[in-house]
Amino acid sequence: MRTPEEPWSYGLFIPHDPRAVGVVRATIRHVLRAARLDCIVDTAELLVSELVTNAYRNTTTDAYVSMDWEPTPSGFRVTVWDSGCGLPQPGAAAAEDESGRGLAIVESCSETWGVQDYTDKDAGVTGKAVWFTLNPPTAFPTGLDDR
Repeated sequence: MRTPEEPWSYGLFIPHDPRAVGVVRATIRHVLRAARLDCIVDTAELLVSELVTNAYRNTTTDAYVSMDWEPTPSGFRVTVWDSGCGLPQPGAAAAEDESGRGLAIVESCSETWGVQDYTDKDAGVTGKAVWFTLNPPTAFPTGLDDR
């Protein structure tokens, strides 16, 4: 597998609009395919959908999504910033619940994930950044057969 050799970043301001989730999914898909990181496209789309949906459901303002690649060690990080107060935690949804599994999915499918609080009560600012990382699988050394 050949991965990009230089670091890069993309950012996307997203309006508080339910269509934004699909726009972010399409954007991340195109960015990763252009970077020859097809192996993590499906997982990245799933996880960013969860985070952008949470931002939409829990705030009334726009959000920002960043996509960052670091080649050494190779890793892809997605961060979703929103103005919502409170820090999200993975929940334990009941079998019949229609929601409440998003962060558990992020936790299960990502290499790492976390939340950074950007609240400044003195300045009247609330906000947070929820992020995850994905690492492409390492390539097998040349000359090895498939046994």
